[in-house]
Amino acid sequence: MELNFVSVEGHSKNYKIAVGVLAGLFLLGLICYGISYYKGHYLFGSSNVIPWGFPIVLTIYFIGLSAGSLILSTLVYVFGQEKYKPIGRMAVLLAIVLIFGALIGIAIDLGRPENFWRLFMFFYWNNMTSMFAINGILYSGYFIISIAYLGIILSGNKAWMKRWGILAIGWAALVHMGTGAIFGFMAAREAWFTPIKPLEFLTCAITSGLALLIVVLVLTMKFTGRDLRKDMVVSLSRLLIMFICILALLIFLDKMTHLYSPERAAVMFSLTGQYAWIFWVLQIGLVVVLPLIILFNKKLRTVNWIFIASVSVVIGIFFERYFLVISQAAFPQHYYPGHIEGVYGAVGTFAITPVEMGITLGIFTMVGLLFLLGLKFLKALPEKTAEELAAEAAKLAPPKAEEPLKTEASPKAAESSAADAPQKTEEAAKTDAPSENTHANPDENKSS
Repeated sequence: MELNFVSVEGHSKNYKIAVGVLAGLFLLGLICYGISYYKGHYLFGSSNVIPWGFPIVLTIYFIGLSAGSLILSTLVYVFGQEKYKPIGRMAVLLAIVLIFGALIGIAIDLGRPENFWRLFMFFYWNNMTSMFAINGILYSGYFIISIAYLGIILSGNKAWMKRWGILAIGWAALVHMGTGAIFGFMAAREAWFTPIKPLEFLTCAITSGLALLIVVLVLTMKFTGRDLRKDMVVSLSRLLIMFICILALLIFLDKMTHLYSPERAAVMFSLTGQYAWIFWVLQIGLVVVLPLIILFNKKLRTVNWIFIASVSVVIGIFFERYFLVISQAAFPQHYYPGHIEGVYGAVGTFAITPVEMGITLGIFTMVGLLFLLGLKFLKALPEKTAEELAAEAAKLAPPKAEEPLKTEASPKAAESSAADAPQKTEEAAKTDAPSENTHANPDENKSS
């Protein structure tokens, strides 16, 4: 059966409240950014020891979520998995707003976003042997390809859907592997330097993108009054189990590779240092342990529990990015042999500042706001079925007036009334019969 897609009307109270709250928080983030633009980056928690802060954490986090969502959309338009068709358009829309949020994070980290155009001076001003310059091509190309991909899907051209989908899946894989190469090819940072990082980043992207897609699917279907197919959610959860296990294996190989090296101080700091609890609790615990406990338990194989496991993965991957960018950068670099006195020889610290948190919240809410507006102006959701429309009409219909309750006599009362009926009839007959004093001697009545 052909599946039709529609946009949300956006007239409901819940939709207006959601848009209003997100717009308000985005405005707060915009104000915080204005303050940082005027005052400078000293309002951020980054320093010469830990050079990157939350804007870069959000950038690589959103790039992974975006690439994962786009790759999963090709299950429908490239591999022909029709059971996932209801989420295909939503996945591409999600990928677009997420990569836009990632680009905003890069612009904020630059400090002067009006010079953003310099990043695109390929082969002229940029050093094309740098992974940063190469990723500039990958990110900008990915953004254009994603928008064109969604346009082709909305047009309904099936032949071009598959061709463009193949291009999109390949480019998305390059995007996040390229992001992983930024860290994996950085020899100056021992904890980052490994050829496994590009593959780890790609697997992490698919895992987080899949988990986010489940979360968005459940929430969107619930708040738009659509029935959620449990079989589709369970099928997605099986894919999630597979990618979590692959990701756990790659993390294990990464750590073992570093531990085998003679220079293992950086990885030991990651596993046992003052920030190790972020790795063990917030990354391994939320991304691997808790979701697998839930998803492997057949008794917990319900939409609600799968939703909880997916939320755990989405949150855990965020802290995995935080641990990578900030916590692992805190380990002091070896600028020269021997002990280094002062700040460059000590473990770095990162301050959580109100302005940077406001900007971070603003970027998050901007992405959510763009997604809600996309649902309103683009046909990204499956059309409601007749049963769903009938249920919605029943909720909106005014309540019917209550009819008066009919009281029924109890069996004993019925027997009692039946027994009293002959007696009442006899009394009525006596009352209606002519009395002797009145009718026996009419003449006496007349004379009297």
